[in-house]
Amino acid sequence: MAVKRRRVPVVLWRLFHNRARTLLNTILSLIPLKTSANCRCRGRRCFGCVGENEAMSFLLREDDPDDYKKLLNRCFVVVSDQAPPLRSYDTHCRWPHLELVRRTIEMTINEQCRSSNILSFGYDKTSRFSNTVELLTSPSWSLLLTRIGDVLMVYLLKSTSIFLRLPRNKYHQVAGVPISDLCIKSHLRISATTYKSSLPHPGNY
Repeated sequence: MAVKRRRVPVVLWRLFHNRARTLLNTILSLIPLKTSANCRCRGRRCFGCVGENEAMSFLLREDDPDDYKKLLNRCFVVVSDQAPPLRSYDTHCRWPHLELVRRTIEMTINEQCRSSNILSFGYDKTSRFSNTVELLTSPSWSLLLTRIGDVLMVYLLKSTSIFLRLPRNKYHQVAGVPISDLCIKSHLRISATTYKSSLPHPGNY
């Protein structure tokens, strides 16, 4: 299935250059290549072993909902410099989507002494809810989870910066080091009307 090449937003290009990719291209670049013979699907053929040529059609199909297609092609992702390689991968979904996102955020909170991930900003431990939880458990993200599995979904949430497309070419960051911090380090000005981060609100931490 042919996918139109998306232009990287200016601020992301200035900060990350070619490391900023669409969600679709990021996922395709992360999957370790292997054959069905040594895959955990035991020869049934899954996203992890269909091969580079078929992986695109496995992930994105003609009859997929428009919102899902937009998520894959208009959401931009940057893999962290400190991210470990994805060595072990399978497509199983062991947790309900909502629980997976909550557990990943809670793991991130426990690791905040080592890193700052906007994924956990505004998360209320009592209600186990935040605006980010709502965004990352939409039907489109749920469909993506069924295609890529738990392992890769957790990797994306913990090890990448994710920028969701908003109207008028604006973006909302839901994971990764806050882009405002990176802009300060790079002496790069950023317009608050162009990029919007998840801001913390009073909650139980």
